[in-house]
Amino acid sequence: MKQSHVGGIALLVCLIVVVAIALGSGAQDGTGSPGADDNTPPLVIGDTMTVLVTGAASLSDLAAAGIPAPEELQIPKGIKRYDVVTFDHAALSREIRDGLPLSIHGTAYRTEQHGMNFEQIDDGINTYEGTIVGVDESDILLTTGNNALVGSIVFGNETFWIIPVEPRARAEQSASPLHVIYSSKDVPAGPLVPID
Repeated sequence: MKQSHVGGIALLVCLIVVVAIALGSGAQDGTGSPGADDNTPPLVIGDTMTVLVTGAASLSDLAAAGIPAPEELQIPKGIKRYDVVTFDHAALSREIRDGLPLSIHGTAYRTEQHGMNFEQIDDGINTYEGTIVGVDESDILLTTGNNALVGSIVFGNETFWIIPVEPRARAEQSASPLHVIYSSKDVPAGPLVPID
């Protein structure tokens, strides 16, 4: 075989390897970990969270998933992607006190938090602040009630928000009202406004 053919084959093999590496890195997110599948929630809170809809982008996604009367939900307008979830609130409150397990982009973490004492009465509403164990740039602020969870989880340069989205009358009729979880990466610039 001529030397020019060997050189051409070697160049072709190198080009194939470079393209394969580039395509492989394209399947990763900015953290170097595999990219999140649209069917995998970027944040899972505790062991008793139930995911009803992953990667929703519109009310029609919720209707297609069987969520009744999605137009009644108070989802901030303009969020590009969100997950609809429910919680076992009694079990979640125990997990928060004992060190809440989290899964962020498929990696398991544990939190350390403490209760914040705002008042001297026990009204069933508790607020906790803390951090994710082993993650320097992390912060957790969660407020729990009988059937609601509101809060934020900061993980490096990403913030996740957890909010209840059912109107009060509808939520009071449900043992496990709907919540949405969304990331700062899925929020447009400017203030968010609830859908009318």
